[in-house]
This record gives sequence, C-alpha cells and structure tokens, in this order.
Amino acid sequence: MRRLLPPAVAALVLLVVALANLDLLSGRATPSFRDLATTQRPARALAASLGGASLNPHASFGQPFHGNPNLVLAYPFPAAPRWLGLHLLLHAALGGLGFLLFLRLLGRAPEAALAGALAFSFSGFALSTTAFLNSATTLAWIPWLLASVAAARLEGRHAFRLALLGAAASGALLAHAGEPALGLIGILLALAVAFSGPFGTRLRAAGALLGGGLLAATATAPYLLEVLRATEASSRRLRGFSWAEFSAVGFHPLRLLETPFPFLFGDPSRVLSGAYWGFAASQGNPPYLASLSFGVLPLALAAAFALSPRRREGRFWLAAAGVAFLVSLLPWVPGARTAFEALPLLHAFRYPVKAILVATIAVAVLASLAVERLLLEEALPRWRSRAGVVLLVLAGLLGLGAVLSRVRPELPRRLLLSLWDPTWSSDPAVVLAPVLARLPQQAAASAALLLVAGLLLARGLGDLRSRVLLLVALAGEGLTQTRFHVPRAPSDWYDRPSALVAAAARIPGRVFERTGKDVDAVRRGLSGPLHVDERHALALAQVTQGWSLAGAPHGLRYAWDPDPDGSYTLLDRFARNVVVGKPWPARLKWLRAAGVGSVIASDVPPGLPGLVPELTEGRFGPPATLFRLVDPLPAVRRLSRVRGAASVDAAVAAVDDSTFDPATDGVVAGRPPAGTDAPRPDPGAVARVVAEGPDALVVETDGTRPGLLLLDRSFTPRVRATAGGRDATVFATQVNLVGVAVPAGKVRVEVFLAP
Repeated sequence: MRRLLPPAVAALVLLVVALANLDLLSGRATPSFRDLATTQRPARALAASLGGASLNPHASFGQPFHGNPNLVLAYPFPAAPRWLGLHLLLHAALGGLGFLLFLRLLGRAPEAALAGALAFSFSGFALSTTAFLNSATTLAWIPWLLASVAAARLEGRHAFRLALLGAAASGALLAHAGEPALGLIGILLALAVAFSGPFGTRLRAAGALLGGGLLAATATAPYLLEVLRATEASSRRLRGFSWAEFSAVGFHPLRLLETPFPFLFGDPSRVLSGAYWGFAASQGNPPYLASLSFGVLPLALAAAFALSPRRREGRFWLAAAGVAFLVSLLPWVPGARTAFEALPLLHAFRYPVKAILVATIAVAVLASLAVERLLLEEALPRWRSRAGVVLLVLAGLLGLGAVLSRVRPELPRRLLLSLWDPTWSSDPAVVLAPVLARLPQQAAASAALLLVAGLLLARGLGDLRSRVLLLVALAGEGLTQTRFHVPRAPSDWYDRPSALVAAAARIPGRVFERTGKDVDAVRRGLSGPLHVDERHALALAQVTQGWSLAGAPHGLRYAWDPDPDGSYTLLDRFARNVVVGKPWPARLKWLRAAGVGSVIASDVPPGLPGLVPELTEGRFGPPATLFRLVDPLPAVRRLSRVRGAASVDAAVAAVDDSTFDPATDGVVAGRPPAGTDAPRPDPGAVARVVAEGPDALVVETDGTRPGLLLLDRSFTPRVRATAGGRDATVFATQVNLVGVAVPAGKVRVEVFLAP
C-alpha cells in the first residue's frame, strides 16, 4: 500500500488539475494575461498565413517573427492558438515529472521525491510563468536537464548514454523554448550540479552535459543562426537594456510575505478591486511574476533541514539559494549599477528576479531532503522535537493572527495602509477589500500547514496516515493556487474581430494604436467602464479596441507599437520615441510620412484637423476611437526630393522642417542618392506594388529622374534590393523605414527584407 501512495497522489493531483481546467484543455478558453495574450497568441494565429517567414509585417513596419525566440514559433506545439492552455498545463506536468525524476535519480525515496516535485510545480515562480509561453515552456525542460546530470553520475555506459541523450534532447528543447535568460540559468545550474557531485562522478556528469550540449547546438544550429540574423539590428543586441530596465524588477524581501499570504500585494490581472498595489515591494513597477510564494509547507521543511545538524548534505543547494537571492537583490546592492554599466555583456539581460528560479529549485530539493532524512528516516529525534515545537508556536501565532484579523479587521487594514501611498487616486477600501477578506483564511491555512509540519517533525512518517497527510497537505496547498494563476477568457473573443477592429482593417495603410489602458487604475484612478468580472476586463478591452498586437490576426498592420521584448529594431525604437513624444498636430506629419492610414486612440483632441472619427468603442475601459487620416499617403511610393542626415537628430529635424513634404520628400542616413536632391518634386514619380510577402516585395516604379522608393518596412543592414536586375543601394529612410535608390525611367524593383 505504501508503494502505491506516491503514484496515487500524483494521479489525483493531475486529475484535479485537469477537472479544474477543462476549459483550457478543451480550447474553449485561452490564457489572457501578459505576453501570452498580447504577442504570443497573435503570433500563433499569424503563423498559419506567414509560415516560416523571418518577419512579421503586422508588427511595427515588420519585425522579427520566426527568428524571435520569445514568440516560441520554432517549438513544435501547439500549431493553433486555441490550444495554448493545453500547452501550458502539459508543460507544467512535464516540469513536475522531470523534477520527480531528478530527485529519484539523486536517490530520494518516492515520497520525498514527490514532495519535492509538488513543491516545485506549485511554487509561485512556476505558476506565475504561465503568463509567458516562452517562460513556461523553458521551465518544463530545466528539470530534465538536471535529471540528465544526475543520471550521468550512475555507473555504467548505458546510464551515460541515456544522460547524454537526455541532455541533448532537453538542451535542444530549451533552445527552441524561447526564454534565453531562464535557459541560461538552467544550464549554469546544471553545470554547477555536475561539479558538485562525488569527485569520481564529476567528469562523467560534466561530459554528458557538455556532449549533450554540443549535440543540441548541432541540431538547433539552423534555428539559432536565424535568431542571430533576425536580431542583428534589434535594440536588445545593439544597445541592450539600461540599468533602469535591467533592475526594474528584483526580489524585495517584503515579497517573502507572499508565502503565507499569496497575492498579499494584489493580483496583477485585475484592474481595481483586488488589483496589484504593492509597488513598494516592486520598485514602483508592476511585478514581472504575479506571485513569488515558495509554499508554507515546503519552506518550513526546507528551513528545518537547513537548520538541522544534517544540513551539510544540502550545502550546495543552500549556497545556490544564497547566490540566487543575492542576484535578485542587485537593484539594492551598492555598486551593482557601476558594475552593470561597466560590463556590456550584462546589458542583454533584465529582471534579476528571474534568479529566484534557482532559489525555488533549492527550496524544493531541501524540502525533499527534509522528508527523506528527518521524516522517513526519523533521524535526530531530539532535534526534530524541538523544531516541531518551534513550528507549532509559529502555527499558534498565525492562528492567533487569523482570529484577530477576523475579530479586529482594522488591525490588518492599518498594516496594509502603512504601505499605501496617499497620492494614489483610487480608493484603498475598494482595492484592498478582497485582500483583507482572504487574510483570515490565509492565516488559518498557513497555521494549519505549519501545524502539520510540526506534528510530522515530532512524529516522523512511520505510518501510512502520516505519509498521506504530508502528501495531501502539499498537494492541497498547491492546488488552491493553481487556477488563480492562469487568467483566462473565452477563445471566441480572440477568434473573431470586433466592430472597431473590422472597420480598421478596411482602411488602407497601417494603424497607429494609442488607446488609453486602465493598467494602472490603482495609482491613476479608473478612467473607463469596468466589466463586472475584473479578470475579463483587460482581455475585453484588448480584443474590442485592437490593442497591439491583438488585431494582427484580423488584418491590422501596426505602426510603432511598443517593443515587448527588445526584439524590434533600434531605429524603430528611436522613431517611436520621436513620434509618441510629439503633440498630435506634429505627430500627424510623421504618421502620413510612414504610410499610416488610421489611428486608434483615446487622447486625440476633439476636432483635430487631419483625422476623421469613424467608430468609438467604450464598453470596456477608457473609450477608444478609430480615426481615418485625411489625405493619407501610399505605404509604398517614389520620393523625388531626398536629403541626407548625419544622425537621427538631424533626420528628425529634416522631417519636422516646414518645407518637408511627406508626399514627395525623404531623408536618408548619410548622403542621398545621386540626382535626388532636386529643388522640385518629380511630377511623373509613380510606384505600384506587384507582389508582396512577409519577407519580400516587388514594385514597378517610374519617374523622369532618379528617385528613392520608400517602403513601410523596417530598415536593417540585412535588406537587399535590385532595380532592373542590378543591385540597388538601400537606405534607412525617415529614420526607420526602407528606401531603395532607383534610376530614372520605368524599372522593376525587388526588395529582399530578410535574405
């Protein structure tokens, strides 16, 4: 019976998770939060039409598509966006299974291994990654890489071959999973694990890891080369992240309170009531990860082992956790900024909080060691009794807190209000009401879990009932948080265009989207209608108002939409900063110059000349209005008066000059093409698009003198063109667009955007 207990509990957990998420498994609902909804789901929807294209023409004049790892397009599953929820749940299960295998290969008993796997799978870090397709996919394969290292320690050639193949397979899947920072953390941790084992096994483990890595690199080389090519002009590679961007999200010690009180600082997927308000614990920014809970029972067990006389066995994991916490605290470490700015290699990374992954793994491993050494083997009976008493005292204190928060609710209210900024516009009573309502239950639940830990430490796991109690308590604590971490919306909302999106798709040219978004209603106040279910509010506003890139699958091509991950070109970022920094009257000139045909915005001054309102969508969030530009310009046209600019600032000044006419004029980086710096426009200049794809265009153009063919596509050094079969010079035009020098007369131009 004892032998069947771990698989029975594991099967029960999987069954409960499946039953609680049937809407995701069936495709009726889709994850609707953060990057999954705004970029990764639209990318999956576009994949059917764009295929293996290098560029996505719907994203800000054409940005990396297949070669953007964050979109996870090289990963084999799922093909259709409807099954993203299934993908998340499947990979959460794969991650837990891999962690279970890792602990078993380390020699943990089945109960101890399952305890560690539950601690890892239901940690706040693991559950919070479900807001990111790439992070959730990457996290699934890191335990398998660790398991490969553990397998290599076993004797025999068969074990080494399996470890080598396991490292190769998990390494290849990590390369395609699309989260380089987490993948690198996993690889470094696996390498450290390899060299931390018994002396005689270190070379075998390191050899399997390095050999598997070489096989993975060979297998994924075509994709990795495409990533390098696609991102060569990206802001992430050329400029990197600033210190402010890098340090935007660290691990503030206050977030340790999320372990006994999950979502103490609010839920980022909500708008107002119960929304995230803990900006004091996240450097004034929304949190990258919704929760950083380690789990009360896993943390208690890990702490018990870390403080026990047997802690030497877990010294590697204690050191790993210490390093992880130190890295995650970098935003507050003196001298960290100076070191960051002196090391350009670090500028490719951001968010030190990602290092908490290592601490999460360490807590799970230490918890499994506690179950194995202290509970199953029942070692150190006197020490266990004392530790059990300490946990029982802590349980009593939390229980007393639960009673007091119920009897005297003003006490926790005062504590939370001490972190509330009085300058915020929203009513703290509304925002904090759901948080305060669940505090007594959370305190009571945490007290009960500490009580279980204390009793089990004192008694051990000598009988079946104790083992059942431990595993059920671990599973129950995690299951109560699972659904809370995966905001979802009906898939049909994303599958059909709203009236505003459909109307925008009928207007030729790109769309400039600048809607008001109630994503900071806590500090700024609510500025639009709120759906009765706040967890649907952002999703409804997103799909009905065409937030970038939600309208892309329905035909919208965006202009200067925000760069979500540093993959957009650096020139696009420069141009966007220029455009959004200008008042609307001056902004319209830039929009016309870029071939924009429509605007979706919430802040256009009434009666602004040059914009005609078409439709307003105001049911969810701040009202957004679709405007049509008066006298828009073709997205592809022949320019006959071209100026040169030695810098971005000079190019901006040229476009802003009152004599600059976007219909006929252009400004290029460097010297203009010969014969194009004429005082008057060419009346015979025409251009017609013959064929267009994501990565190439064919245009027929004519003119009485040399000109510059302007395309509403992002310039990169990768772009090549021919005019009349001969190589043509390509210029960065209007700061970030493509310009091709063309001779006088009729000529056929072929432009290759990603050769």
